[in-house]
Amino acid sequence: MWQGSKPVAAPACVARWRTMIAPLLLCFAACAHAAWPDKPIRIIVPFPPGSASDLVARTLAEKLGARFTAGVLVENRPGAGGTIATAEMLKNSKDGYTIMTGTMGTHAIAPSLYKALPYDPLNDLTPVSVVAELPLMVVASTTLPATSMKELARLAADKPGEFSYASPGNGTLNHLMGELFKQTARVDMPHIPYKGGALAYPDMIAGRVTIMFDPIVAGIAQVKAGKLKALAVAAPQRSAAAPDVPTMAEAGYPGIDSTLWIAVFAATGTPPEILATLNAEINKAVQAPDVKEKFAAQGALTVGTSLDAAMARFRADTAKWKPVIVQAGVKLD
Repeated sequence: MWQGSKPVAAPACVARWRTMIAPLLLCFAACAHAAWPDKPIRIIVPFPPGSASDLVARTLAEKLGARFTAGVLVENRPGAGGTIATAEMLKNSKDGYTIMTGTMGTHAIAPSLYKALPYDPLNDLTPVSVVAELPLMVVASTTLPATSMKELARLAADKPGEFSYASPGNGTLNHLMGELFKQTARVDMPHIPYKGGALAYPDMIAGRVTIMFDPIVAGIAQVKAGKLKALAVAAPQRSAAAPDVPTMAEAGYPGIDSTLWIAVFAATGTPPEILATLNAEINKAVQAPDVKEKFAAQGALTVGTSLDAAMARFRADTAKWKPVIVQAGVKLD
């Protein structure tokens, strides 16, 4: 305390009051977070119902809802490459009651694709856990006179522009994987975008398009039916669904092994203890046998990571795809 220009010691009763009240304030703060959640948690999905991200969100909602008695709700906000859903999450309080599912495409790739975003992904978003992965496979027309990626590269180098690759749309991971292959192999292969991977299959089967990077669960059915052939798996390890198909590294192209991931994100600034609770409960949920089985039926692998590992992957993939996008000149409005 001050009297005039000289400090005066606080009365003993004031000092005692301060000593008593400080632990109480800390207790109140701790209790407030300990009560979390005391109202429903909302998981926003940047894609329509039925998508892989929607499956993940609804599976988590069921599991977390059994753990958090206040309930967990799923809300689909598709459009604009995930930016609508992300902006919706960020406009809410940073209290863990509004989170979202996001993919490599919506969160690590989008920042380099769009001219301007209403948020800064790396600073405004905190990945809670990478919960699932969807490995991609290189499927090819049976008319292609090549049985490996190296043979394809040699053919494409000898006949620039003759061979092409399909994707489910501009700016998708499938599209960028094709661009990365072109840049790595130094070949000219036109990109043919479709409004969904399934729409490309008739043209591939007919030989009008040469190859496509697509989730294994979709491509393997066409391969087993003899309508397409598999050249490589774009993942770090071979797939149990296609054990005889080499990885891109084994095929001579290490580094072209990005796996499409789905993660749960919260707004940066969410209290650490809430993030830790979400991380623990989400990771517990995705390791449940029934969740593993449900994801596997969709060609997805369950993961579950620490907060630090999720952030490291988010940053690494954001950095990885930026130069590929810039060199390919891909831009979305």
